[in-house]
Amino acid sequence: MKKSLIFILAFLLVMPTFLLFAGSEEKGGAETGVIKYYTDNDESELDPLASAISKGTGLKLEPLRLSSGEAWARVEAEAPNIGADMHFGWPLSFALMAKDKGLLMKYKSSAWKDIPDQYKDPDGYWYGWSYWFACIAVNTKLLKEKGYDMPKSWKDLLDPKWKGEIVMPNPGTSGTAFLTVSTIMQLYGEDEGWDYLAKLNKNVAQYTKSGSAPGQLAAQGEYIIGITWDQAVQKRKDEGYPVEMVIPEEGTGYVLDIAVIYKNTKNPKGAKKFIDYIGTKEFQEVVAQYRSKVTYPGVEALVKFNPKLIDYDARWAADNRDRIMSMWKEKFSQ
Repeated sequence: MKKSLIFILAFLLVMPTFLLFAGSEEKGGAETGVIKYYTDNDESELDPLASAISKGTGLKLEPLRLSSGEAWARVEAEAPNIGADMHFGWPLSFALMAKDKGLLMKYKSSAWKDIPDQYKDPDGYWYGWSYWFACIAVNTKLLKEKGYDMPKSWKDLLDPKWKGEIVMPNPGTSGTAFLTVSTIMQLYGEDEGWDYLAKLNKNVAQYTKSGSAPGQLAAQGEYIIGITWDQAVQKRKDEGYPVEMVIPEEGTGYVLDIAVIYKNTKNPKGAKKFIDYIGTKEFQEVVAQYRSKVTYPGVEALVKFNPKLIDYDARWAADNRDRIMSMWKEKFSQ
């Protein structure tokens, strides 16, 4: 009886400490419910997507917007201690490079069961939540004033009449630009591809830092043609700008926009929660309000038609990016 009483008293003395510890753990979990992530999300979509994720998960989010190329340079410099928990909004080729360097955490999310296997890594290292494609933006007002025909192909852009009328992103900083360059290489082969880019360079008036900027500049009438990505054109067209999207008749390359968790994340539990949520129909319906295509079956996004896509090899792009970009800078950097 005396022993039982002593045990009960001891338990009562320990219990407040245990509860305090548990409470502090719970509080600590809440405090660490912060996810820092790098993203190349367009400024117009960054806040709405972050708000949807935060509302759906209860996580506090701290995004840092970087162009795709800038983000890769930063990740390489920071490795192996990446300054973010995750990357949300990045071309697949960069994720493959990060995976090759052993920087990513493996996580197989059951929440992605309804999304086709082609949009997610079989080992759980990356998840594709939307995709976009390279295209040509054409200012129809300026085109009419010049009396020019609408360009229909990549090779149409080599016509000398376009000299000074084309704006394109810089492949050194823009994932959109690298998509265009690697698309040309995969369409024509490297020898003809370099010849094409040399001829195109003669017509390019400006190389921009951002992949979206050429769409904006063409829409505003600063140039007739912008080499850009689909949403940069669709968004401006929906806003009433005199701009049309051209899918080259040879076909165009596309990029699966992915999310990954970095191996050194300080909040693996929160990062997994993030991944789970972005695979839901609820979130993909939000994305569909801002993106041309999403990966959840049956969810229609902004671009209603199916563009002519080439069989784009993201692995080739990842394996050859450094070499191709080094050569591009040597040949065309201004």
